[in-house]
Amino acid sequence: MNPDRQSIAQALVEGALRAAADPAVTNVLRHWDYYEDGSSVQELLPILVVGVTNDVPYGIGIGLYRASVSVTIVADWSQGVRDTFDRIRASVRSVMASLRGLRAYGVILSEAREISCTEPDFVNDTGDVVLAQTLSFQLWFEAPYPPPAVTDPQVYLVDRDPETCAIYTTAQAQDPRRITRWLPAGSSLSAGYGFGNWSDRASIEYTSPVTPLTTTPPTAQT
Repeated sequence: MNPDRQSIAQALVEGALRAAADPAVTNVLRHWDYYEDGSSVQELLPILVVGVTNDVPYGIGIGLYRASVSVTIVADWSQGVRDTFDRIRASVRSVMASLRGLRAYGVILSEAREISCTEPDFVNDTGDVVLAQTLSFQLWFEAPYPPPAVTDPQVYLVDRDPETCAIYTTAQAQDPRRITRWLPAGSSLSAGYGFGNWSDRASIEYTSPVTPLTTTPPTAQT
């Protein structure tokens, strides 16, 4: 697990929820901020508590990941709590269904699909009488690796083009071989993958990692 990659993905999800969740939501917290010893969130409610965990790669060395995302709606128990939950839940689902293209520091969100929803239940861990419900999603995102020249001691050849600033790397010793091209993209690097002779590295065709197939969130169950 790479905490930097995961924390950037988490921040992107948090930012999207802060920007577009129902206006009744007063704050978006991380899951480790909420249950601090002696804390009381009663004055903040309703809030969202977000966690991004277990980011794992898929594909082979192409910088694609999937992760688990939990978004917990926490509201003060009151007569109108059902309407509050309905509005906030609908806004969370709308935000999570529209994540495609959000990016920061080389991490690009592809999309999220809802996979489960708990029943609303009372939570008394902090001494407050509050109602909480957790929506669980699977998140797909792209986070290209930094150049193997820096991180991988087994890289076989490295070359840098002084005109384009492209960095070429390969871990194979014979042609034709898999070649990775790293291009500057703002504060990060964009990875492209090609196959050919090392001597032709500047002219062969490079392709970027593919994004997951588009998925449509299932009909919400309340």
